[in-house]
Amino acid sequence: MSQPLDRTCSIEPLGDIDSSAGEFWTHPFAMLRNGDNLSAYETNCLFLNVDGNQFLDASFASNANIDADSRSVMVGDFDGNLTPDLLVGSVGGGPLRLFLNRFPDANHRVDFRLQGVESNRSAIGARVIVEAGGKQIYRDLFAANGFMGQSPARLNIGVGTAESVDRLTIIWPSGSKQEFQNLPVDGTIEITEGTQKFDVVMPAATEK
Repeated sequence: MSQPLDRTCSIEPLGDIDSSAGEFWTHPFAMLRNGDNLSAYETNCLFLNVDGNQFLDASFASNANIDADSRSVMVGDFDGNLTPDLLVGSVGGGPLRLFLNRFPDANHRVDFRLQGVESNRSAIGARVIVEAGGKQIYRDLFAANGFMGQSPARLNIGVGTAESVDRLTIIWPSGSKQEFQNLPVDGTIEITEGTQKFDVVMPAATEK
């Protein structure tokens, strides 16, 4: 399908080429001139974690098994209900596809939005330790970068059946450390570095 990165080199195909299946033999430097396209249209897959021990292929049930040359996946809460959704981008000028999370879940979660002062404003590199329901959950804040896509710099943490966060510890990139106690769940908690005050934003569907 390809040859050495040498403009003067030409190698004959190493086997039969099935043009009816879209196969072709080309030189990297001639691809643009010839209009050759190496995009591969393969079915996307989505796997559901089961009890932390195995994965279930939920591609068909989720409708995420689109036939496209998808290259990037961004994870974020696009509809404001605290559950992670997927934004999928494909090459070739196709549309961005948004897959909203409609998975039924009776458990609780909390969304953290941090703002650095001495640290970088997005708090990239901060470590968050959540103590809830007798468990300690460690998360590091990074805006996950995939190919041709970046997810928001926020933390969405599931806490199971816990009705509150007993203790929250933040270790900021600057090295400073803060602790908070008895924080609510099922909302977005906004915290600015160096202040003990915080704001809680509840999803519109749960506001009273």
